[in-house]
Amino acid sequence: MSSRLEPLILSLHLAALACALAPPLFFGAAVAPALFHVLPTRDMAAAVVSPILSQMCVLAEASFGVLFGTAWLLTSGGASKLSRSLLTRVPVLGFFSALVIRQLLIPPMDKIRAEAPGLIDNLPVADPSRAMLDRYHRLSTGFFGIEIAAALIVLLATARLLAARREAPHSSAPKVVKPVPKVLNLD
Repeated sequence: MSSRLEPLILSLHLAALACALAPPLFFGAAVAPALFHVLPTRDMAAAVVSPILSQMCVLAEASFGVLFGTAWLLTSGGASKLSRSLLTRVPVLGFFSALVIRQLLIPPMDKIRAEAPGLIDNLPVADPSRAMLDRYHRLSTGFFGIEIAAALIVLLATARLLAARREAPHSSAPKVVKPVPKVLNLD
């Protein structure tokens, strides 16, 4: 990789990292709890949360895709095996976690809500629709946690990579070559 492109690639990497980490943290810590607290029913809150979460998953998928590509480029110039392994594999985990939430968990949750006889909040706890919705919600929360953990691991691995580069001697500095003693051959 060209040293002139490295700052651009690193900037793109850090921007993608911010997009992979900040929205899920803000959504999980502020937006979703506030909606479920303010709106009168869980069904109304879910009607707002579902499309937001779907779009946030698309953003996460794109961010993790960019992180994979930029990490591949950033670690191609002699990074440690651990750094290269973490920075190129963990974004794949984050990508598929977001994909599972968007493609496999949100649609059945929306379908259960649409087909439920009345509000989910009014159904008995033992109702199969409510039990399935709770199961999908737990799975979604778990994959959401995996997505956040993947972004945090990429953040730490990126910090480790940058620290290792800072400690490494610069290639532009002249190397001091120790003179090799000459051996006199007396044969």
